[in-house]
Amino acid sequence: MKFREVTVKDIWQGEVCEEYPEKGIYYEDHGKVIRCDQWGAVSINYAKPVEGTDIVLVEERAKDLLEDNQALFISLIMSGGAAK
Repeated sequence: MKFREVTVKDIWQGEVCEEYPEKGIYYEDHGKVIRCDQWGAVSINYAKPVEGTDIVLVEERAKDLLEDNQALFISLIMSGGAAK
């Protein structure tokens, strides 16, 4: 399982938003990122990596996968990203 620390940026109105980047862990095999904002709020989204950088992009209005499945957060952490 490949995962790495990344900077998470959102797509807003078709443009990459440079304000309020977040830190995250990107799980390459699943295309998911666990992200944490400056206040400590955690969410999980599908993300697309930017080739040759440590940046991943999350689409506008992306579904927060953590809302439907809190166990996903624990599984991703405990398994090093092997959770489905």
